[in-house]
Amino acid sequence: MPDLGFRDNVMGPQPIAKKKPVPQDLLDTVAQILDLLIEGNATGLTTLATASAKDETARLASAVKAGSYNDKIVIATARTNDHYWIKAKLTGPDTKPFVLQLRMGLDRGKWLIWEAMNLSDMRSAWTR
Repeated sequence: MPDLGFRDNVMGPQPIAKKKPVPQDLLDTVAQILDLLIEGNATGLTTLATASAKDETARLASAVKAGSYNDKIVIATARTNDHYWIKAKLTGPDTKPFVLQLRMGLDRGKWLIWEAMNLSDMRSAWTR
């Protein structure tokens, strides 16, 4: 093992902070977003995005065929400062699951989409 410097300066293990719960109003907004995707309501969806994310959100909405999905689930959540990353999946009876990732942040007291990404056809740790 390489020398990491003077051992007198090592402080030892640091305490791990408690996990901050995901705000319920954020989860409600995500459920609304997923419902808008299932309905194919691109206009309603882009109203829930910041100006810089409207194009990404419109591309995400155009990738979902209206009425082909009937169930939604949040796969994972993560947080950095006051922004939350949400990975979610839409499923339907005769269609391939649609996986997406959203970066959500507060803007004037309202949760908005800051980034939107379609993960359905991407290779990642969520795919095989």
